Amino acid sequence: MLKFILFHPDKTDMRLNRSLSGALPLASATLGGFVLLLSACATPPAPSKDPRGLWTGALVTEQGTCPTESNSTLQINANDITFTPGDSALVLKGRRGPDNLHYHARLAMKDAGRKPYTIVFNGYPVGNAIGGNYGSPSCRAHVVMTRPTH
Repeated sequence: MLKFILFHPDKTDMRLNRSLSGALPLASATLGGFVLLLSACATPPAPSKDPRGLWTGALVTEQGTCPTESNSTLQINANDITFTPGDSALVLKGRRGPDNLHYHARLAMKDAGRKPYTIVFNGYPVGNAIGGNYGSPSCRAHVVMTRPTH
């Protein structure tokens, strides 16, 4: 039936084509408005308003030797946060402040001599990004993280 309509138009098909041709611009405009509405709604809030989600960025070494080969990842949930420096096997865990302005994570470890030490991350919102400081006995670094765009 579809081949007949496409290749053998008669008077009925012509009326159908004319009525559909008036609907196409309207449907196109409606769809375009819907896409614009979705893109406006999809803009994530600033971290000072709602920091939940994933944030990534590269550590910038200030002193020592830091894991800068890969991005670091910060994951913020309703109350808890995790930070993985250089997306390594180390996972610092902590809590976010009630004001959405402070994020603190840490990992207690022991060196080869069984001497304890702590790795820390302190973060804070910076516009539409999250800035932070990372520290361990062998590294001091800062980072600016944004939401992934993939």
